[in-house]
Amino acid sequence: MTDLRGWGLPEQHLALDAVVAFVDGELSSTAHERASAHIQSCGFCAFEAYTQQQARAVVRSAPAPTASASLLDRLGAIPQEVELPSAPDGLAITEDGQFVAVQRTDKPAFGSGPVLGSSRPLGSNGWFSGRRARQGAGVVVSGMLLSALAFTTADGGEPPAPTPAPQNAGAVFATTP
Repeated sequence: MTDLRGWGLPEQHLALDAVVAFVDGELSSTAHERASAHIQSCGFCAFEAYTQQQARAVVRSAPAPTASASLLDRLGAIPQEVELPSAPDGLAITEDGQFVAVQRTDKPAFGSGPVLGSSRPLGSNGWFSGRRARQGAGVVVSGMLLSALAFTTADGGEPPAPTPAPQNAGAVFATTP
């Protein structure tokens, strides 16, 4: 879509949304002037604007769609025949049909909990204190030590022996054109 012109800069085309807005007359006066000047100098964008004008004319000249009487009757009967779900939790509908938030009384309001720093420190009771914590730390340290030992002595401490090269390997790589 871009052609190199003049100083090697790519030519910019109008976006499709800009062409549609130009044809529909929805651009500001400054944007309309810039788009008009571009369309006068760019054949690609002029063609896009022309095809958009044709499409707009066809849509505007088309007759309004009609629906059958049975479809309209079924659509009109929906509010009387369909059971609508209840309002979501925490929302209610006023008499004039607006949604409003309802504060629940079974849950405390935000910020009504204990003051920050007033609870017991982590590790003072429960799972993180006493004998269990010491045993867990011992298991972790033992596992790390054993894995370190396994990695360092996996091969018995000896480096692997080099594999000998095939006898004709030099002949394959020695040929030069």
